[in-house]
Amino acid sequence: MAVVSEISSLLETLTTSIDVFKTELVKQSFIEPSLMTSRPHPIDDPTYVTPPIMYEARRLAVSALERLKLLLESPSEAVASAAVSVAEIQGLRLVAELGIHEVLEDASNQEEGVYIQVIAEKTKTDSLKLEGFLRLLANAGWFRETRPGYFANNRRSHTLKAGSKGYYAAKNMIYYQSNGVGKLPEAMTHPDESFRMSRSPDKTAWNLYAGTDLPFFGSNSWLQQKPGEAQKFGLGMGGMGVASDNGVAFDIPWVDLVKDKDAIVDVGGGQGTLCCALAAAHPEIKQFIVQDLPVTREVAAKYISSKGLTDRVKFEEQNFFEPNKLKGKGNYVFMLTKILHDWSDEEGAKILSRIRECLEDSKSQLLITDPIIRPVIVKGEGPSAKESFAALEGQPRYVPIEPPPFIPEDFGMAGRIGNQVNIGLIASCNAFERTYASLETMVRLAGMRIKGVTATRGYVHVAEVEVDPGV
Repeated sequence: MAVVSEISSLLETLTTSIDVFKTELVKQSFIEPSLMTSRPHPIDDPTYVTPPIMYEARRLAVSALERLKLLLESPSEAVASAAVSVAEIQGLRLVAELGIHEVLEDASNQEEGVYIQVIAEKTKTDSLKLEGFLRLLANAGWFRETRPGYFANNRRSHTLKAGSKGYYAAKNMIYYQSNGVGKLPEAMTHPDESFRMSRSPDKTAWNLYAGTDLPFFGSNSWLQQKPGEAQKFGLGMGGMGVASDNGVAFDIPWVDLVKDKDAIVDVGGGQGTLCCALAAAHPEIKQFIVQDLPVTREVAAKYISSKGLTDRVKFEEQNFFEPNKLKGKGNYVFMLTKILHDWSDEEGAKILSRIRECLEDSKSQLLITDPIIRPVIVKGEGPSAKESFAALEGQPRYVPIEPPPFIPEDFGMAGRIGNQVNIGLIASCNAFERTYASLETMVRLAGMRIKGVTATRGYVHVAEVEVDPGV
């Protein structure tokens, strides 16, 4: 049997994917993206919805490119780079907090950029330290250095625009993720075995960092005791929607689902990021309800108002461990969006049971939105990229392709966010993202069953769950 070259196979997958991507750009009369300009590209607009075949072409190209990088780079250089990679992560947080995007946006010549001394004066920071960060981030593709000491925006840095989802992901979520995960090695090697092996939400890496016995989440938690932190975390979580909200908004038939329903209800919906995204995407849907703890009311009201949606998106106080206030009061599409992954199977089943009470003897439905973790298994066989893209031609709805040879089942880099979030969950609350099997286990504990799962153009899946009549 002939030995298949990994490099040649991956190169063919990459070339095929890029050709499809470029064809889709031409169909939409778009120029190719460039990192050599300060102008944003139309496909980077948060409201832009990537066509299904173009999304898959990009996802597969990024995965193939990463696998080629892993094959070609020196493992020694890779581990050395990983050892100091925290500098890029903290650099993103720093430039978001300093408002570097806005400083560069205000340049008299945006293509030339701004001299480091001027940037430092405007941000009241040390010029040499800031230059070090900006040069690193330019090296990583987040900004441009147009000539020595002059920095300018590029298409990636526009995601850090103040007030945007990307801005809050960089500014807020990096803070929580870094501090919690930074203590995880200490937590997992703790000398006290009862702490080291615990899955209790009050014996976590975050507890070590914050010096508290309170769990991170819940009605009597660290966030509950610190309203300012709860608001900050809510904005960070909303920011993560930059990589998932469009897929949820356009890959689920919301207009059909809401027929004969009174509203879409996001249980534990935080500041209302997803409801507002759905309201903007589907103006024909007239009523949304965001349910969350009282501490969230103020930030939710502010966010909903900023989107001009106070007439369609309402906030309602609700603890999801308690009987839902909408029980017996109509028919709804209930959502649990990035909620159940914060809790154990037993606690998750309690949350589901409260919504099950609303589904019984009604037309209400429940959708769970979370990543579904897949193995990172790589096989040397599978349909070619050309075969997969040919099958997608003319498909109006998003259907993910099977991985071609030497592409991981979870598509590697393209599936990494779910695994990264999983580590953050372990650090903050000893909880986990679920596989399909573990999601099914939790659902069954609540006397329910999975009706179907829909993949989206993002890092999350949407599972419809119904009451199990056999229970």
